Amino acid sequence: MTLRRWRLQTRLIVLAGLVLLLVGAGIGTASWLSVRGSLMSDLDAQLTSMTSHARSGDGPGSGPGATGNPGTSGGGDGSSAAVDSALRYLFQPGVGDGALVVVDSGDGGEGLIAEAGLSRPRALSAAAIDALLDVEPGRGASDSSASGGSASAHESVRVPGFGAYRVVAFDDGGTTTVYGVPQGSVDGALERTAWTTAFVVLIGVIATAALMAVIIHRQLRDLREVARTAREVTDLELSAGEPELALRVPADLAVPGTEVGDVGASVNRMLDHVGSALEERYRGTEQMRRFVADASHELRTPIATIRGWADLTRPYRDDLPAEVATSLARIDSGAMRMSSLVDDLLLLARLEAGRQPTSEDTVDVSSLLIELVEDAHVVNPDHSISLDVPPEALEVRGEVDQVRRVVSIVLTNACVHTPPGTRVHIEAQAAHKPVSGQLPSDVVAIRISDDGQGIPPKIRDRVFDRFVRGDPSRARQDGAEGGSSGLGLAIAAGLVDLMHGSIAMSSSDAGTTFELRLPAA
Repeated sequence: MTLRRWRLQTRLIVLAGLVLLLVGAGIGTASWLSVRGSLMSDLDAQLTSMTSHARSGDGPGSGPGATGNPGTSGGGDGSSAAVDSALRYLFQPGVGDGALVVVDSGDGGEGLIAEAGLSRPRALSAAAIDALLDVEPGRGASDSSASGGSASAHESVRVPGFGAYRVVAFDDGGTTTVYGVPQGSVDGALERTAWTTAFVVLIGVIATAALMAVIIHRQLRDLREVARTAREVTDLELSAGEPELALRVPADLAVPGTEVGDVGASVNRMLDHVGSALEERYRGTEQMRRFVADASHELRTPIATIRGWADLTRPYRDDLPAEVATSLARIDSGAMRMSSLVDDLLLLARLEAGRQPTSEDTVDVSSLLIELVEDAHVVNPDHSISLDVPPEALEVRGEVDQVRRVVSIVLTNACVHTPPGTRVHIEAQAAHKPVSGQLPSDVVAIRISDDGQGIPPKIRDRVFDRFVRGDPSRARQDGAEGGSSGLGLAIAAGLVDLMHGSIAMSSSDAGTTFELRLPAA
């Protein structure tokens, strides 16, 4: 997951923690380097003092009574004298614990180390001597306290068996002398300093990050208030009825000039525009609804007049010329089609306006389905229509004509919009409707399914809208009923909603199923 996908508060806290960690690491590193420089400087001063005393013969305890017996090789030649002179320093009282000297005059190196609790220095191992003699003399400036020769710069060497040492090497005309003091105390102090610094920095970062989290959380409170307003707007039901978009970001959070104020002001302006657009759409929809209702109402009278006059000619049509009789029959059929369409438009307008009355009668669904299936057998003899209802009566709350109209619309669609030979199956059963926070309520589920070619995918999501039709292969054939108006399922959905029920559709290439769920009586 990328950082951009995190919440703003989390991102700010993480980024602040990272910055604090980097700053703390920088401060800790600088502190450690400062301590290291100070300790190493003291150690180098100790090494310089040691080499100065050792090479000048003015070591600790020198003077009357000082012991000068090196107790080494005992040879009398010049090389042995040079070795004895260099190692003699470690036999003097007051030499620091762990100080060492290694001398190589060309005949093989010798080395001693002074250790607390021992009266005489102890000889170094061959591996330790070799490691110390790897330090090359003469790479640094000459030691001002040394008489002749050149000294290397102070450097750290790990001596096998003894740990880290700070050493300096001198070249005295072919004789190499290496002096060293233990660095273990400095390394231990630096290690403790590193762990202490890391612990303090980590605690500081955690404590500061926690404090920053509290501060950021409080500072983002205004932004959360703006987001809460936006969420409440998204939860509003604005698709139907008169829109009420009165929610706004509080005025004190919509003052331009700050980030939150700019966002709040922008959200309020957007809500103003959305509210104006919704009101305009509602006014246009209401005007269209009133126009359809008024037009449908006004058309009923002239259409009834046309049908009445056409009916008066029925007894005389056999005596009229064939062209006149055919024209009158077409007028009569068109008037009937127009009358049905006007009634559908008027009913749909009333449903959408909430002005269609309903009643809470008890409707016997089982008897109603038997009656409708018998009628469908007569009207659609080329379809296989079956019915499955339980032996006990199924009753729903509603108006019998409205229930009949809904089932008739869906059943007629299943028969009319499928090819001959299609199997249509109707079943009804008692069921339960889960209600959030309440006990399930009893409903009667009516399923009407067919094994036809299915509804075209492009209109499956809009089958309950007005004037939605399938492709020509599913269009109703011209006849007494005329072409499909695309209002049937919209009316069915409105009537079901009026009865506090639900209607759903599922369709595929294997067929279509409509499910009606009406409240049980």
